[in-house]
Amino acid sequence: MRAALAILTLILLLTGCWDMKEAQDINFVTALGVDYVNGRYVIYAQLLDFAEIAKQEGKVETGSAKIWIGKGEGKTVTDAMNSVYPASQQMTLWTHVRAIVFSKALLDNRLPEAINGLIRSRDLRYTPWVYGTDKEIPIIFSSISLLNESALNSELLDPEEIFKQYSFMEPLRIIKLMNGVKEPATTTLLPLISYTDKVWKGNGEPVPQVKLAGAYAIAQGSNRGRVDPIMLQGARYVSFKRFDKFPLTLMLDDETAVALSIIHSDPKVRFDARGTPPSVQIQVRVKTYITEAGSADEANAEKIRMLAKKQIEAEIRRSFTAAKAHNIDLFNLEEKLYRNDLARWKQLHSQGKPFISLVDFGEVNVQVEISHASSYKVQNH
Repeated sequence: MRAALAILTLILLLTGCWDMKEAQDINFVTALGVDYVNGRYVIYAQLLDFAEIAKQEGKVETGSAKIWIGKGEGKTVTDAMNSVYPASQQMTLWTHVRAIVFSKALLDNRLPEAINGLIRSRDLRYTPWVYGTDKEIPIIFSSISLLNESALNSELLDPEEIFKQYSFMEPLRIIKLMNGVKEPATTTLLPLISYTDKVWKGNGEPVPQVKLAGAYAIAQGSNRGRVDPIMLQGARYVSFKRFDKFPLTLMLDDETAVALSIIHSDPKVRFDARGTPPSVQIQVRVKTYITEAGSADEANAEKIRMLAKKQIEAEIRRSFTAAKAHNIDLFNLEEKLYRNDLARWKQLHSQGKPFISLVDFGEVNVQVEISHASSYKVQNH
C-alpha cells in the first residue's frame, strides 16, 4: 500500500509536457510583408511546408518548394496580423520570421507606425532582415529556390551568403532600420528587392527568383527616394559598413579588359563645416586582387592601380552628384556632422532645407592596394 502511495505521489509531482504541440502542428511564419492600401495595413505571411524547414537527409525529392501565403488587413499592423488567425486552422507563430518586406506605399506613408507596431509586438524579434519593394509582395514570396533547396536558403531569407560572394547591397536588420526612423540625422539604405524570371530555367520553364535591385534611402522616418545601381557604385566604397567582394572592370589603352575583385574598403570622411557652404573630403583605402587580365601586354600593377583609383574616384563623385540632385544624403554625411559638431549641425538644420543641398563636395583621395594577381603574371612597373 505504501509503495502504491509513493508511486502515485511521484506521478503527481511530475510536471510533464502535456500541453506541448508538435512542430508540424504549428504555422511558422518565415517572411512577413507589410503594405498600406486605402488607409489600411495589409500584411502577407509566408508559410513553408515543415518538410522544407527540417533538415533533409538522403535523396532529395524533386518538385517545387511548397509555399503558402496568408493575407490580413486592419487599421493597425497588429489588427492586420490578428485577422489571419480565424482561418489559420492551427496556432500561428511569428517568432521565426526571418525577413520583413515593406511596400513602397508603406515606406512613403506609414513606416514609423509600422516599425513601432512590429517592434513592440512580443512575437517578433529584432533580427529579421528588412527590404523595401515596388513589386507585388505575394509574387516575391512565391519565388522559389533553386535545385529543390529549402526556401530558407533563398536570398530573401538568407542574404549573407550572397553578400559574401557579391557585395551588391549590404543586408540590413530591422533593429538597424530604426536608425533611419528615430535618429534625427541618419540616412539608412534599405535594400530594394524585386524578382526576375530571366536568369534561371527549370525543365525548360522560367523560374522566378528574388533579386536585389538597389535601395531606398530612409531618413527621419521618410522614404527619401530610390537609390539605383549606378548610385550604389560610389556609395559602396563610402557608406557600407563592410565589404566582402565586388567586381571592378577596367579598360586598358589597347581595349583589353582587366577584372578586379574589391575585397575591402576603408573610408574616412573629414568635414570642414567652417566654410560656406561646408565641404566634405573623402579618403578611401581599397584592397583588391586581379581576377582576369587576359593577354594584356600593357598590364602592370602600377597602371592597374592608377586606372582603378581614377575609376573609383569618378564613381564616388558621380554617385554623390546624382544623389544630391534628388536630395538624398547617400554617404550619410549629416550624421557625421551631427556627431562631431552639433552646434554647426543645428545652424544648418535651422535653415529648413535638405542638409545635402547645403554641402559642397571637396577632395576625393583613393588609395588602391593589389594584394595578388591570382595566376596572372603582372609586372610591378
